[in-house]
Amino acid sequence: MIESYLSDKDFTTREELVARTGYSDRKVRQLISELKLLKPVIYNSQTKGYRLAKKPAEMTIEEVIKEMNMAQHCVNDIESRKEVFNQQERVYIAYIKDLENAVMRGEIR
Repeated sequence: MIESYLSDKDFTTREELVARTGYSDRKVRQLISELKLLKPVIYNSQTKGYRLAKKPAEMTIEEVIKEMNMAQHCVNDIESRKEVFNQQERVYIAYIKDLENAVMRGEIR
């Protein structure tokens, strides 16, 4: 499982995960996505990589604040991606409707 290659202290890059696991980059991304459905995985574009979320009982208040900020960054990233996917979805839906209308008008040979 990909979780065993991650820690709650250091970030591990996707390239490192590919090298350590022998999986393809696509497979590593899939496994990370699946893990994110089970528990928070902290990621940050500036630090490049992933790490497991820390346990609250093991942190100081300063570490909790930093962890909360990092988790919020992940939430913001997800929200941003949702907006882009929604825009892309609207383009595909419009295209499907155009195709349906072309069929209804008899424009398809």
